[in-house]
Amino acid sequence: MMTSLAQAKTYVIPIEGTIDGPLATFIEQSLDQAEREGASGVLFRVNTPGGRVDAAIRITDRILASTLPTMAVVENAFSAGALISLAAQQIMMLPGSSIGAALPVAISPIPFVGEPTPADRKVIAALRSKFRAVAEARGRPVNLAEAMVDPEVVVQGITIRGEPLTLSAKRAVELKVADAEVGSMRAAIEKAGFNISTVELQPGPQVRVARFLTDPTVAAILLAVGVLGLVLEFFTPGTFIPGIIGLTALGLFFLGGFLAGLSTALTIILLFGGLLLVAIELFVTPGFGIPGLIGLGLIGASIYFTFGDEAVQVAAIAIIALAVGVFILFRYLPRVRVARPFVLSNAVEEVAPPKYELETLLGATGTALTDLRPAGTAQFGDRRVDVVTAGEFIDRGQSIRVIQVEGPRVVVRRLEG
Repeated sequence: MMTSLAQAKTYVIPIEGTIDGPLATFIEQSLDQAEREGASGVLFRVNTPGGRVDAAIRITDRILASTLPTMAVVENAFSAGALISLAAQQIMMLPGSSIGAALPVAISPIPFVGEPTPADRKVIAALRSKFRAVAEARGRPVNLAEAMVDPEVVVQGITIRGEPLTLSAKRAVELKVADAEVGSMRAAIEKAGFNISTVELQPGPQVRVARFLTDPTVAAILLAVGVLGLVLEFFTPGTFIPGIIGLTALGLFFLGGFLAGLSTALTIILLFGGLLLVAIELFVTPGFGIPGLIGLGLIGASIYFTFGDEAVQVAAIAIIALAVGVFILFRYLPRVRVARPFVLSNAVEEVAPPKYELETLLGATGTALTDLRPAGTAQFGDRRVDVVTAGEFIDRGQSIRVIQVEGPRVVVRRLEG
């Protein structure tokens, strides 16, 4: 039931920290709540260095579509924060605040490597158009809004070519980008004519967990751990520990995206479908052909649909983390059972019997002492020999026959019947 106008309160929604998907979901849900509960207006407390463009556009479009009076009270509104602030019907600037500096940048996919560089001109042009449209919708100077994004836009006496526009509180009011400079939140509410009684909404545990799990570095490490765990479980069936760790990591990876409203059933299907095709390529039909390429494409598509313009960063960190994990595992644990299939070729070269002795095994039958996936150990009479299949998987204890001997490489096949 909707509150009466006399009882209606001002809903305060914080926009703080990096702009990301979980924050966009929080703001959308908060506006839904304010409209549902009959708020007199909505105040956005803005203090952000910027963030994801797609998340900022989601927030901006939702604010423009709101049926309630809206106001942005700005402490700092840089980059994506400037676009969000411009979407509010009124903008109030706090002492020492600034707005602008919205030039989109391309960040190196590898953390701490390389400096951010200006985005492609097409990206700048698209974002500039969005700033212009929002400024037009709210009756603010469109040329100044464009100058916040594009350093090539020159407004005589105001901007300098090569630098995106950033305005102090006083200057923003003078140029009619903002409506007033106020000393406090309360003063902003009174000046805007909003109800002084407020309801402050805060991100709940769900949003905080989602923001942590969808951090590009955290998400990439979860993805790498998940893949590595499943690979180890594949080579050590029955231990369950690597598989449990891998599935837990992948579960957290998708949980973050789901809570943030980024992951869908499609992205989950794409990732696991891609992993399955890559596994088929590596272990069933060795070589690098169509299944592997399609699998990698599906994995990439899943990451892209979940993380958008941060997908390259997530994928790059995941690949690096996976490579480091594999190196550590098989560099320092070369004799453990999980590592044996990967170091078999070196071991064979070091301890293999002379070639003429192995050639006598051609056509011999024996028993698999370990699971052959596809490599392992077999018993032929009183001899233990490292063997490899032609691609099939053979369980421990099954009868096998040697079908080929190439130097130290003994190839076997399951003995039917």
